[in-house]
Amino acid sequence: MKAIAVDQLHLFAVQALEKIGMCAQDARTVADALVTTDTFGVLSHGTKNLLGYIQKMQAGGLDAKAVPTVEKEGPAWALVNGNKAVGMVSASFAMQKAIEKAKVCGIAYVGVKNSCHFGAAGYYANMAAQEGMIGLAMSNTDPIMAVPGGCGVSIGSNPFSYAAPTGDGRSVFLDIALSNVAALKVIMAKEKGAQVPESWLVDEKGQPTSDSSTFPEHSCLSPMAMHKGYGLAVMVELLASVVTGAGLLGEVPSWNLKMEQPNGVGHAFIAIDIAQMLPADLFASRMKRLADELHGAPKADKVERIYLPGEMEWDKRDKALATNRLELTDVMAANMDKLSQMTGVAVPWLEA
Repeated sequence: MKAIAVDQLHLFAVQALEKIGMCAQDARTVADALVTTDTFGVLSHGTKNLLGYIQKMQAGGLDAKAVPTVEKEGPAWALVNGNKAVGMVSASFAMQKAIEKAKVCGIAYVGVKNSCHFGAAGYYANMAAQEGMIGLAMSNTDPIMAVPGGCGVSIGSNPFSYAAPTGDGRSVFLDIALSNVAALKVIMAKEKGAQVPESWLVDEKGQPTSDSSTFPEHSCLSPMAMHKGYGLAVMVELLASVVTGAGLLGEVPSWNLKMEQPNGVGHAFIAIDIAQMLPADLFASRMKRLADELHGAPKADKVERIYLPGEMEWDKRDKALATNRLELTDVMAANMDKLSQMTGVAVPWLEA
């Protein structure tokens, strides 16, 4: 493994993106989303994928210079065309639009079409939380998950996230794929030659398998909690695709296996301005009561601490920022070196 300073990783990402034609503002937007995700410890959805995004831009499946546009809007809603922009650019634009409208109307929905893989949904939900709002973020994906009783892929893993402010700069937040695990975590296991729990994958006959080498050609993801995850995945498909006009189910190609093709996915973002519903100090006190009661739940044997959703991630981020250091996997480091060769931007590795 190799290590890099957090701020230097951000700078490297910005410079690499600028080298392939992205404007400085959009490069910072993408870098912010990816590096923040790395500091939360979600390495599968951070800068590991920067090489893939850049390769997709070079292949024509993404447009480095694209500018998302609002096609329709009302006081509390908008529909955005991503115009083949990198997913983080379209998603950040849309969530910011939802936040602005929620400040006026109390709650707002913004949907996106013609976008691409946007990384970790939690980043966008937390954009709202940092503004004192409750945020929800979701996206459909290419079909990569089986449905209960089905055989083969039928629907995407359709990530979903929520975040609520806690008044101390943190948030309570959840970021999950609606499969038992995110596809990129299976790919990371495949890269290491490791097996996965049988609950993660089903083979071509719909039977559980732990062989990560078969994914995605000969196996697919299982829905989280079977019919429950499947039902929530359909909800995301409705809000992110059916309403927005984005690619629907089988219309969406893989973002990283078909580099030359636009991904065409849709996203949905909701922002709720708490301050218009109850005083900020009252909300903060009720959030503290929620946290205290959950933290105080009876602990099972050998359990030292009860965590709130997102608390582990915030602890990891605090440590990464305090030390200004991130440990990258071998695959991440290899991707960084490839990007360096492609763009001429040197990787500022820390000494072991």
